[in-house]
Amino acid sequence: MVEPVLSVRNLQVSLRSRDGSVNQITKDVSLDLMPHEFVSIVGPSGSGKTTLLRSAAGLRPPSGGQVLFEGTPVTDVPKGLSIVFQEYNKSLFPWLSVGKNVAVGARELPVDEKNQKVSEALAHVGLKGFENRYPWELSGGMQQRAALARAMVSDPSILLMDEPFASVDALTRNHLEDVVLALWSESKFAVLLVTHDVGEAIYLSDRVLVLSARPSTVLAEVKIDLERPRNQIGTRSQARFAELHAEVLERVEAAGRLAVGIDGHVD
Repeated sequence: MVEPVLSVRNLQVSLRSRDGSVNQITKDVSLDLMPHEFVSIVGPSGSGKTTLLRSAAGLRPPSGGQVLFEGTPVTDVPKGLSIVFQEYNKSLFPWLSVGKNVAVGARELPVDEKNQKVSEALAHVGLKGFENRYPWELSGGMQQRAALARAMVSDPSILLMDEPFASVDALTRNHLEDVVLALWSESKFAVLLVTHDVGEAIYLSDRVLVLSARPSTVLAEVKIDLERPRNQIGTRSQARFAELHAEVLERVEAAGRLAVGIDGHVD
């Protein structure tokens, strides 16, 4: 039986505000991520998607529950897990060249092997020949590709992504989605993606998890039964894509209505 590469069990996360009050972000979140699976998390604004991802990565300790990476409790960022954040311009070191930025992800390897891995990673994301450029010399989309290369250079078991394409234009976003799909298809890593874009979640994923409003739980799991490989025009023009988009969007909007007390409900 295949075991999950990442398991989140009854996760609870509470944060203390400056005034000393305690805010519960997640109430009871459980999920499994299987090897080489692509799962996206969506939900209304403020539902704790990023907090959940940070706890899954070992960046924020939970108040309750447990996170397991390959069966081992997570207390810090485990080896074999890589993260790509939304703000690519803050995640890259501006004083290092692109090549040296990517090499940070392989710093434990011998020099020759590290150089080979960096070269291969840059080629995979279409940045071959940009090794000696600096992040501030690249466009936003190229900077995010560099961040992807740095995340992939260590051959992770899991790639966690926190709204990685939210800060780029629509055409660049589509291109980066396809870069990620190509990397994922050619490798063995699993992906857990947080996004506010329902269409993106459906286009990329095997499953989409919908969070409730804060304090959040998993309201629904939607299986994405679209054939692979996928492409931006063909896949998004399918009737089934539209049906899945409507289903997931309705669940997210329903969770948002509950949060603001519409339809007689109180958060």
